[in-house]
Amino acid sequence: MAKIELPVVEGDAGLGRRQWLQGMLGGVGAGLVAIPGLAETHPVHAHLANPAGVAGADARTEAPDWKPEFLDAYQFETLSSLSERILPGALKLRADRFIDQLLAVDTHENQGRFLSALGGLDGEARNRFGKPWKSIAEPQQVELLTAASTMAPGGTAGRNLRDHFDEIKGWVVGSYYSTEAGMRELGWTGNQFYPSFPGCEHPDGHR
Repeated sequence: MAKIELPVVEGDAGLGRRQWLQGMLGGVGAGLVAIPGLAETHPVHAHLANPAGVAGADARTEAPDWKPEFLDAYQFETLSSLSERILPGALKLRADRFIDQLLAVDTHENQGRFLSALGGLDGEARNRFGKPWKSIAEPQQVELLTAASTMAPGGTAGRNLRDHFDEIKGWVVGSYYSTEAGMRELGWTGNQFYPSFPGCEHPDGHR
């Protein structure tokens, strides 16, 4: 598979989101569209195309006294649990914190869609199992997400469970793969980038 050369950032063993995004956007343009599970129309694209905004959000996630800026405590705990179940390793990369920071500066429309999706998945957990998402067992979480990811989108009938799943998943994968660790998982070597990504090796396949 052909590779595209990217600028090498000297003296930094661990690149932040801003550095690799600047390199990738300069080298491959619309390459973000190829991130697994990230629809081209998802609102996280607009954030990832703005390295300066990404850098600010990324820096804020590392504050010692960090707390959610957009989500309340319950919503954030739900997002954290969903993030790790959708893409194992997401919490280690602070994907949940990063999502909260992006949402805090997003439009009211995008914020509303996110909250509707989060509430939709949480409500489905209550309907199926009588408990909120963060309180159901792992097999039940897998069952719910499998059902959500395999049904057809709502289309003209309105947003359904599949649409809610796709909304949350897009934020999670965009946040995860906008890190050095996420990109290395997909084949980025530090100064080379694959124009099409190798297959993901996570057991869940990141549907």
